[in-house]
Amino acid sequence: MKARLTQRETNDLIFRLEERRFGRRLNSMELAQKANVSLDDVNRVEKQIPLESEEAAARIAKALGITVDLLRKIAGYEEMSNEDLNQVDACLAAMAEEQAEELKCEAVGLKPAP
Repeated sequence: MKARLTQRETNDLIFRLEERRFGRRLNSMELAQKANVSLDDVNRVEKQIPLESEEAAARIAKALGITVDLLRKIAGYEEMSNEDLNQVDACLAAMAEEQAEELKCEAVGLKPAP
């Protein structure tokens, strides 16, 4: 089954990605600075409003350590299967414990942590 994420699910996943990438949750301005995009671009993703710039999407995705395709799903622009959502959840949990090698995390759009 596929569905679009709720705004709460979007924000929860963004927070988890920030914690994985930066060791803590960032506020919207900090993420905008890390991604070198406007605060409005980050707010649009958090509120599930489509971005006008593919370049901004690519920069935000890179800052979060994910693919643009996964960002579109997390931001609610595209549907995400329950299987993919469960895989992302499992990968984020395993990455926190440094045990993600066997989970094929890159297949769902998570890039290796720096």
